Amino acid sequence: MALLVLGAMFSLSVNAAISDTIHPFVGVSYAYDDNLFRLSDNNPQRASDTIKSTIVGVAFERPLGRQVFTGNAKLSRVDFNNFDELNYNGKDANLTWRWALGNHLDGTAGATYSETLSPFSDFHTTERNLRTSRGEFFDGGWRFHPSWRVRGRVSNDKFRYDLASQRYLDRDEDRAEAGFDYLAPSGSTIGLQVRRTKGDYLHPSSFGGVIDDEGFKQTDVQLKVLWIYSGLTQIQFLGGRARREHNLFSQRDSSGTNGRLDARWAATEKLRVTLAAWREFQPFEGSVATYTMSKGVGLTADWAITSKLQAQASVRRSTRDFDGVVGGGSSLAGTQQDRSTNGSIGLTYAPLPQLSINASLTRDIRSSETVFSTQYRARGASLSANLQF
Repeated sequence: MALLVLGAMFSLSVNAAISDTIHPFVGVSYAYDDNLFRLSDNNPQRASDTIKSTIVGVAFERPLGRQVFTGNAKLSRVDFNNFDELNYNGKDANLTWRWALGNHLDGTAGATYSETLSPFSDFHTTERNLRTSRGEFFDGGWRFHPSWRVRGRVSNDKFRYDLASQRYLDRDEDRAEAGFDYLAPSGSTIGLQVRRTKGDYLHPSSFGGVIDDEGFKQTDVQLKVLWIYSGLTQIQFLGGRARREHNLFSQRDSSGTNGRLDARWAATEKLRVTLAAWREFQPFEGSVATYTMSKGVGLTADWAITSKLQAQASVRRSTRDFDGVVGGGSSLAGTQQDRSTNGSIGLTYAPLPQLSINASLTRDIRSSETVFSTQYRARGASLSANLQF
């Protein structure tokens, strides 16, 4: 029925775009998850559910001379069939200003906002827990020579959790970076950058009357490469040496290689493949630990079967080492890791340029050798339709 409604809306508003600048959109999706709370097979609370999501929003792009403003705002209503106490209204918005001053100075500035249900993969609860994130950023570069550019960036991100038992993860993260690049005539670039990240946790945990401060400072010295090998192949790399130091308990401190590689290859006009590999610190939204060292690889393929039908497939394999132990600062004996494999396949049908219909299947598997996470298996399916006016 929802798809028929979207089709009727389209028939009435083929030319309903407010202008070439502003584009409203609507969407609806139905999803099934056979392990909603990401629990082990023998857990009695393991349960499935069907979720309906409806969205309405607007996207825009407005050039003003050499300045370009882009953004979108979206409201969503998410309803669970069985666990209706999880129902919520989601909000997402972003605004970006691509600025330019003269022929040698340019950059971006912007802000983001998101309010959504916190995932159950690491924090297993049947209670609704909304996560709100806000971010602001400004970056700029000066091309002082046809082949050389210096650049810098500052940003601030805030994360807040609605559930009282997870508010110990409320945090502010401030980042500042500076670097320079060599710009090759081919469009490839290579450069160096230094980044400093400061994380402050607003509600420290308490253990036996001792207040724990999970705050940290992280310094990254990185090589940044964009290699345009050909019109079909591009490789991006950002990585180097990272050191993470904590305000309390030096046993949590860690250092080593940190980076990410993304390779994009257009095998044919219709088939595009993306390979990703990473080794980097990532925040952990479970209990006891505040971060992990994540290592993994991912492969994504997009196949344009026809001009209106496209297939997607992806697989991702990752391992997390738990070093950020909260409370006492002592390491646990034995291996403290978990391993996850995530896969998906999907089809997207676009009968008209403004209308797309997507169907997908997902599979998630996690094995765990640590007290910090739970092993589980989960399968899911979804069907969605999106219409842009």
